[in-house]
Amino acid sequence: MAGVPPPAYRHRVGGDRFAGLIADLESRWMAAIDVEYTRKVRELPRRKLPVLDLGPLRSGNAADMARLGRELRDVASGIGFLCVVDHGVSAAVIDRARDRFAAMFALPTEAKLAVPVDPHERGYLPFRSTKVRHSRYHGGVQSDWYECFNYGPDYPDDHPGVQQGLRLYGRNRWPEGVPGLVEAALAFRDDVAALGMRMLPLWARALDLPENWFAPYFEKLHPYVRPIHYPPKVGLAVDELGIGAHSDTSFATFLAPENEPGLQVMEADGTWVWPDCPPDGLIVNFGQFLEHWSNGVVRATPHRVIPSTRADRISLPLFFCPELDRVCECLPSCCGPDNPPRFPAQSFRQFHLDYMSRVYAHFEAFGGDSERK
Repeated sequence: MAGVPPPAYRHRVGGDRFAGLIADLESRWMAAIDVEYTRKVRELPRRKLPVLDLGPLRSGNAADMARLGRELRDVASGIGFLCVVDHGVSAAVIDRARDRFAAMFALPTEAKLAVPVDPHERGYLPFRSTKVRHSRYHGGVQSDWYECFNYGPDYPDDHPGVQQGLRLYGRNRWPEGVPGLVEAALAFRDDVAALGMRMLPLWARALDLPENWFAPYFEKLHPYVRPIHYPPKVGLAVDELGIGAHSDTSFATFLAPENEPGLQVMEADGTWVWPDCPPDGLIVNFGQFLEHWSNGVVRATPHRVIPSTRADRISLPLFFCPELDRVCECLPSCCGPDNPPRFPAQSFRQFHLDYMSRVYAHFEAFGGDSERK
């Protein structure tokens, strides 16, 4: 059947476990395949993303920093996606994380469901469980073709947010049966989050702010990772996607190099393209929180994922976010008497909770802070 992973890959990540699951899922939607829609979403033009070489960050040369800041500003107000190279995150760390999460997704369903997603966005979400019920990019309910896992910072039991029962202040929970998973996952989280911290002075320069402007907001940053497994699927039903069009809630998102193609980016004129990035580059895009914080100067670009036709796609995005409950007022360089703030001052946690509860029924079902105490 179309869409079953090749034998070599199935062997590498855990026998035929993927094959049976994917065959069952595909059989449910096979009758609805639309050839014209499938052709339309796959046969799109390619676009080279802007490439930012971060090597000069190590020297801190003022002229280089100013140049990188200008380049970042051009991207932020344009397509909103770029590739960073010489970024300092080793291929070994990325490959190890992808390998361990591929093995995790190949576990029996009951092993994954032993750690279901919780109110703090930690844990596993099974196939077809995330239904987008509200989006400006499509009408009706959008059901996506993936399973995912969530993890982030481990907040200690004596943290005020934990003691008050506030959402997102949680600890990571891991499935059993995947040796080395925790170590690989945390190494990826920490190394990519460190890259985000190194780039903060560039974001400040790009937005005409002092280099250290963002540092206090990220002193207790909230980086979280959502490894996603997209099974291959050759034929698609109308409006069927790996994940539908959306923009992230984060300050910025870092995406590890793709092991299978799937990401598509929306241009400012509404057309979709396949983005091209150097093999060793990390893709970076800007999130809605930065778009609001910058009063719309930065563009949170819509993007989506199309299922691969060849093999399983294991995606590794890290969402780089500021301290959860620090209120962020409009950046002073992005507003003025003739350009008042368009968005309310807000913490990332409140912004994220409001958005996710509006869009995803499963997220809203956990309730608010008062219901978590």
